[in-house]
Amino acid sequence: MTNSELLNKAVLKKGLLSTITFSPEEADRFLDYVIDESVFKNNARIVKMTKAQKNVRAIGLAGGVLKPKSTLTDNDIINTLANDLITLSAKKVRGAILVSDDDLEDAPEGDAFVDHLLGIIARQISNELDGAYYLSEPGAPDEASMLDIYDVWRGWRYRILYDTNAVAGGATILDARADFTLNNGYIAEQNPSAPYQWEIKFAKALKKMPGKYKKLGLENLRFFVNDQIEADYIDALSGRGTALGDKIILEGGQVTFGKVPIVSSPLIPVDLPVTKSGTHGDTYVKSDSAAGQTTLNVNSASNFTAGDKVLIYKKEIGYKREIKEVASTDTGKLIFTTPLEYTHLADDAEAVTEVTLDGSDCLLTHKDNLIIGLHRDIKMETQRDAKLEGTIFFYSLRADVAVENLNACVLIKNLKVK
Repeated sequence: MTNSELLNKAVLKKGLLSTITFSPEEADRFLDYVIDESVFKNNARIVKMTKAQKNVRAIGLAGGVLKPKSTLTDNDIINTLANDLITLSAKKVRGAILVSDDDLEDAPEGDAFVDHLLGIIARQISNELDGAYYLSEPGAPDEASMLDIYDVWRGWRYRILYDTNAVAGGATILDARADFTLNNGYIAEQNPSAPYQWEIKFAKALKKMPGKYKKLGLENLRFFVNDQIEADYIDALSGRGTALGDKIILEGGQVTFGKVPIVSSPLIPVDLPVTKSGTHGDTYVKSDSAAGQTTLNVNSASNFTAGDKVLIYKKEIGYKREIKEVASTDTGKLIFTTPLEYTHLADDAEAVTEVTLDGSDCLLTHKDNLIIGLHRDIKMETQRDAKLEGTIFFYSLRADVAVENLNACVLIKNLKVK
C-alpha cells in the first residue's frame, strides 16, 4: 500500500479532516528538525519549553564589593542583588503547506515517510522563523492587528536597539555610516589617502565589547552578518594580499576575524531602511490615515518628491512600521504608489522619514546569548484537496525569543553591501 493510499484510508476513517496528534517523542523530533534547519543551530541557546512560560533570571551584584579598608562597617556590606527577569512566553503561529501527490508517492515507506514529512515542513518553518526571530517588532494590541509573524515577538534586533538589562545594562550600538573613521558603510574600507590603511569594522565592535565577556574566550563570541557582507570581508582580505585571505579563498572553511567566528546569516537583510543623508523629507503623521488608502496625512510634505522611499515608524508601536514609495505630494499629504498596510493615527505621533533601502547589520555577541524558546505543543491536521492533487498539512507552533544579556551585544547598524 502506497503512502497516498495510507493517507486516504486515514481520511476516510476519520472524516474529511483527519487530526494527527504527535506523541511527545515525535514532537521533540519535529523541534529537532526545526533546530537543525536553522542558521542558529550551533550559535544560539535553544530552550525546549515544556510549559507555555519559562523564566530566565539574570542575577548580579549592584556595584563593586571590594573596599580599600582593613575593617568593614555595616554600610560596606552588600545586602541587595540586582536581578532582571526574562520570561519566555510561547506565542502561537500557524500555517499550511500543500504536499503534492507526486511528493507523497515518491516518499519512502513506513517511519521514513514521517521523517520526510517532518523535514518538508521544518525547512519552511525554519526559514520563516529565523527571519522573524531577528526582525519581529512588538506592539500589536490583538491578533487582528497583526499582518504577519513579524508582528508577533520582541525580536532580537528590537530588543538590542531599545531594551536594557537591570543587571548589566544595554547593548552597544554603532552606526557604520557615522561612528567610524571611514563612514561609507562597508564592513572593510581602504583609506584613499596615503598610507592607504584599511579599516575593518569588526575591530571596533570587538573593542567595544566589555572585557568581562571576552574572558570566556573569543572563540565563544560570534559575528552574525549577511552572507554578502561576509563576502565583502573576504574580498577585502584578498585585496590586501594576506595569507589569511588566500587561505579562505583557496581552502574555504570557517571565516573568522581574529579568533571570533563569522556566522553567515542570510536572515539578516541587506535592504533595511537608512535615514537619507543631507536634505531629505522628515515629518510626522498629522491626522488619522486609514489602512487601504494611498494617502498619508502629514505635518509637511516639503522635501519629499516622487520616487522617494519613506519609512513610517515609532518604536513604541513598532508593529506599524512600513516602507512606502511616494507617487506624488500635495499640501499636507503624501500619496503612495501602494496602499497603507496599517492605520496610522495622529495621536501616535509616528515619524515619517525619507530613507534609502541599503542597510544591514553585524551583531557581535556570545554564542549562547540569543535564546530561542520552542514549545512542545505541536498540532497538525491534514486535508485532501483533489483539485490541487495533493494534501494540505496544517500546522501550529508555539515559540518565543529573548536576549539573556543585552550588555554582551554590540550591533553595527547601517552597513552596506559593495
